[in-house]
Amino acid sequence: MTPWWRRRPEWTGYAASGAACGYGVVLLVAVLTGRHSLVGLPGLAAPGAGILLVGSALAAATVRPWGRRISAPVLTVGLWTVAGLILPGSAMVLLNLIELVLTGSVHDPDGNSDWLTFAQRLGLATVAALFAAAAIRWRRRTSGGCPRCGRAHPPGLVDRRHPAPHPAPTVVRRIAYVGSVAWLPYASLHTLGAFGVPGIEGNGYRPTWYAAVAFWAGIGLAVFLLAGLVRPWGMVFPRWTLWLAGRRVPRFLPLTPVWLVAPTLALYGTGALVLIAAGVLDWHWDGVRGLLGVAAPLAFGGYGWALAVAAVSYQRRTLPFCVPGRFPQTPVAAPVGR
Repeated sequence: MTPWWRRRPEWTGYAASGAACGYGVVLLVAVLTGRHSLVGLPGLAAPGAGILLVGSALAAATVRPWGRRISAPVLTVGLWTVAGLILPGSAMVLLNLIELVLTGSVHDPDGNSDWLTFAQRLGLATVAALFAAAAIRWRRRTSGGCPRCGRAHPPGLVDRRHPAPHPAPTVVRRIAYVGSVAWLPYASLHTLGAFGVPGIEGNGYRPTWYAAVAFWAGIGLAVFLLAGLVRPWGMVFPRWTLWLAGRRVPRFLPLTPVWLVAPTLALYGTGALVLIAAGVLDWHWDGVRGLLGVAAPLAFGGYGWALAVAAVSYQRRTLPFCVPGRFPQTPVAAPVGR
């Protein structure tokens, strides 16, 4: 019997539809009872409920017979649109998870416990991921490709093989290198602040030297994760991993933290730069401290977008492909009378 996780083409659409419907109904009830905020923003509950309920119908159309009446490209665009509208609402879920690990709780900007907003962001992240998966499966099925591997091949190919380790395309590797280097101005300014250079940190704050070392260590881990997505050793464990050497890296191992990190960093960095350019954020050029105010969103946004591009490339490069395999032999009954 095929394990449930290998039957994603069968249940992804149902899961996306059910999750969106349940979330949409909860928001609709909240609106009817006078609660109109979503992820801490007032007035978003009603439009959020509408988007989720419409999205639920679109996701159901990918797995139900009546969905064939809808044009395949229209349905594909609709699924990706819903995923794109939902994803920004989960932008701060990474920071909530970090706070939860470090403190055991989550708080709003005023310091009050805010479990409801955290649950809303986590739910939106889950629904967005399900809609992205449903859109990919739908596109494969309607384009003539295999719903599992996405490639066109004759029927009857039942076994799956993993591609040999190979690097990402040159353009993706260059994007990854740029995303790694984007940390340097931000990290360097914080290091100067740790060494006592005045005017870098706000409110007279001066980071300690061990905080600067920990900051560089975190950047090293971030760059290591990004490099693993574009280099062959991110597909098969290298020799220096000892007993794991030569074994295939499970796809979920790098992709799970990547898709938790990338949306938050990309949206935070890009949004901050847009708000600075529009004059919404109160930012003034006052020497090094003003430079730090630009270096931070450049670092987070540059790394977040590079991580997302590398993750998409990694998913495509590591996708198993179908190959000819043996069907299980079934016993044949002897003819009657012999």
